[in-house]
Amino acid sequence: MRPSSLRNQLLQWLLWPLALILVLGATIAYLFALHTATDAYDLSLLDNALDLSRQIESRQGGMILNLPPAAQQMLQVNNEDRVIYAAWDESGRLFSGSSRLLAPGAIPRDGNHLFRDIVVGGEVNREILLRGRVEGKSFYIAVAQTVHARDQLTDGILASILVPETLLALVAIGAVMLGVRRGLAPVQRLRDELDRRSPTDLRPIQETPAPTELVPIIHGINGLLASLATAFASQRRFIADAAHQLRTPLASLSSQIEVGLEEPPSDTKGLLRQLLGTTRRITRLANQLLSLARLEHTERFVDEAVVVELEQVFRDASADIVTLAARKGVELEFDLQPCQVQGSLLLLRELLANLLDNAVRYTPPGGKVVVSLHTGAQQIVLCVADNGPGVPEEELPRLGVPFHRLPSSPPDGCGLGLAIVREIARLHRVDLLFERGTDGSGLRVCVKFLRLPAASLA
Repeated sequence: MRPSSLRNQLLQWLLWPLALILVLGATIAYLFALHTATDAYDLSLLDNALDLSRQIESRQGGMILNLPPAAQQMLQVNNEDRVIYAAWDESGRLFSGSSRLLAPGAIPRDGNHLFRDIVVGGEVNREILLRGRVEGKSFYIAVAQTVHARDQLTDGILASILVPETLLALVAIGAVMLGVRRGLAPVQRLRDELDRRSPTDLRPIQETPAPTELVPIIHGINGLLASLATAFASQRRFIADAAHQLRTPLASLSSQIEVGLEEPPSDTKGLLRQLLGTTRRITRLANQLLSLARLEHTERFVDEAVVVELEQVFRDASADIVTLAARKGVELEFDLQPCQVQGSLLLLRELLANLLDNAVRYTPPGGKVVVSLHTGAQQIVLCVADNGPGVPEEELPRLGVPFHRLPSSPPDGCGLGLAIVREIARLHRVDLLFERGTDGSGLRVCVKFLRLPAASLA
């Protein structure tokens, strides 16, 4: 379904009410003008009827209309219209005028005259019935006039209203369309500016010349552009660092194979052990790169969030580290309390595995790694502490930055373990703290989860 145009919506909301207002205004003006014209013609008929009533006299028991022939002729011819009249006594006998006018029926008691429309000779006439008295006797006068002049006046009024109203409507429509076009011009300019940009042009859009209504939109676009610029810069930096990190072990592996091919060693197992160590380092680096790349560009873990038994996840994650610790002679000490948190089972397992792996690798032979998991009133605190060489105070804020390594780091590390931990903590919106050991040596990493309410555990 094609989305509707903002321009068309504005025109519809403006033009339809405007057209309705113009039509309604023209109709009201026409009705008022028509009512005024009708009243004027009715008053003229009333004047004629009153003039005739003044000429009625009572003679010898009957009534006559003493109207000279010239006056009768003037009365019957009135511009384009024909005027006829008739007069009856109280018994309904016609004593003057045209017999084509029928004797009146009842005139309302609250007045002495009545206007009505009649048909005489196939033409519509406007008639007035007037009741009067002379020397104690009642009489009725009817004056009827064709409506040709009245219709011409009505048509003229209608034309005089429609012509200016039509011109006004055209001017108003043109003004509305021009106003909508000019009003939406900043939107068009914004669209053109975005269309002209290349995919790599992430400069912010100027907010100053834009109207107030567009400023929040431009501000949001600038925020998105800034986020994209940061993401692209991070991605470029990540690719560069990843290429640099992969280049060294790959070059080492290639050199070892070339040397082995040119001068086959007497100790084949030793060469294979070197190749295996290099391959494992490359494999671990590739896996960590893939994990970090996946974590930096996803927020969908929320869809997988469940109630996780953290103690059990810790025990599962430590199973793979026990062999490495035993091989190095590192003692693992666990102080775990049963607790539950909300999160992704797979991501939390990866977080715990990287914390343990990092602690064991940086702890010298004969050292010790202490893992604690305690439940507080509002928080669940997970800590992994080792007694390795430790981290200088000024380096603590940089822990977790991808590929950042200390000079004292072992050669098989790549600086991604804590970066993965930091990303998983960010996705779970939990606090991650890096601290020096209590005796000044080693590193202590703490992750603080919010404690679930009792209702979530039910």
